[in-house]
Amino acid sequence: MNNYIWASKDALMLWGAKINSAIAAGQINSHTLATIGPHVELIAGSSRFMAVYLAGALAGTTASFLLTPAPSVGASAALFGLGAALGVFYWRHRASMGRRSEVMLQQLGLTLAINMAYSLASKRIDNWGHIGGMVGGAAVSWLLGPKFTRLPNGQIADTPPLPVMAYRPPGGAADGGSGGAGGLRLVRGTS
Repeated sequence: MNNYIWASKDALMLWGAKINSAIAAGQINSHTLATIGPHVELIAGSSRFMAVYLAGALAGTTASFLLTPAPSVGASAALFGLGAALGVFYWRHRASMGRRSEVMLQQLGLTLAINMAYSLASKRIDNWGHIGGMVGGAAVSWLLGPKFTRLPNGQIADTPPLPVMAYRPPGGAADGGSGGAGGLRLVRGTS
């Protein structure tokens, strides 16, 4: 058996590197999902989180398929979509969030720059998948929101271009309620 291993040591070493690379990529993706995912879900809600994640994955896979002969593997396109969704949220709310929005956009921009530099330095990373994921995540986030707007009566409303997943204030007009509270007390609707 040792003779077989010794004779094929180069192939085994390459497979070991490949497995190690896959484990490292999986760990990076898991860390990214664990850090960005809860932030997106807290801001957007579970349904919009899933819509952005799936749109990033689909757009990334499609871009990869159309623009490169290399295979597209992994969840990084979907994760780039989540990062883009955060960028859209903080860009959209920069006037109302002020410095917090500015800091978050700078952090996201730096993270994007580091990831893209690393991606461009490695021929094994699917840049088109990442770019497609960002475009898909940003587009769905822009369309579905959230887009918080202060109404003339002081209440906060979620008014994205396609409000199918928008937050609905508790105690709406149909209930005879006031139409909701401001800030973080908004409750996700059932639409």
